[in-house]
Amino acid sequence: MFFNTPYLLLALSTALTAIHLKLIWRSGHHGQFLEAALICWAATWFLVWRNHQNLKFESNPVPSALGSCCIAWVLLRSLGISEYDSFLRFAPIVSGIGVALLASGFALKQYWRALLVLAWMAIPTTTLLTQFDISPLTADVSGSLLWYSGFRVIQDGVLLHMPTGSVEVYPGCSGIQLIWQHLLLGCLFVILFPIGLIRSLIVPLAGMLIAFLTNAIRVALMAILVAQNQREAFDYWHLGTGSLIFSMISVALFGFLCYFLLEQADRAAETDEVQA
Repeated sequence: MFFNTPYLLLALSTALTAIHLKLIWRSGHHGQFLEAALICWAATWFLVWRNHQNLKFESNPVPSALGSCCIAWVLLRSLGISEYDSFLRFAPIVSGIGVALLASGFALKQYWRALLVLAWMAIPTTTLLTQFDISPLTADVSGSLLWYSGFRVIQDGVLLHMPTGSVEVYPGCSGIQLIWQHLLLGCLFVILFPIGLIRSLIVPLAGMLIAFLTNAIRVALMAILVAQNQREAFDYWHLGTGSLIFSMISVALFGFLCYFLLEQADRAAETDEVQA
């Protein structure tokens, strides 16, 4: 059918992607939501491109009509968006289902990985993360790091008291955002690169642990700077470029872990082929 010609589907998918990202930008959410959307859309396009030779483009009027309704709803709804709306989280998965129905009818199984990635954006991240306050745990680990490093420190809930100063670990400094980012990256990695069940479980768990420990070290460093009355250095590592440096270190460590596990999976696959 005309609706499932590859070039039309490519143009339609490109337009839907661009519209969604433009709406997020216009809504003022230039931070983590836009970052997550860019990562998820890129992963989706990569998955489709990698499997495009195996995709079956065959549809019929019923799924084509349903797919057209999904896309029409997204386009019409987009016309009234000028600020943040929960629609922005559901638009990608609805768009993906609509394009998949146009392309291959009800044979959506071949797109399950791509649709799963798009569905990730429907998770209300901000609301969900507010339900988890790990500040006491972060303060506990940071205090332990300071204590075993030879510093005199007393932990009182989310407060770290040192002889010459104290810091309070607020929820925003607990590392929950970085942990969520690593969980997203870990889940995307195992979706993009199947590496076996055990390794697939290790990746997101290890990613969250790396993020948590890296942030705990940053909090311990800020406690030392407060105790030494180095306000400028504290601001640098708290809100300035220094906070980004710790995030980069965390992502780099996580990347090395993913590379190592991917290499292990490739070697295991080669060994299995030789033995077969």
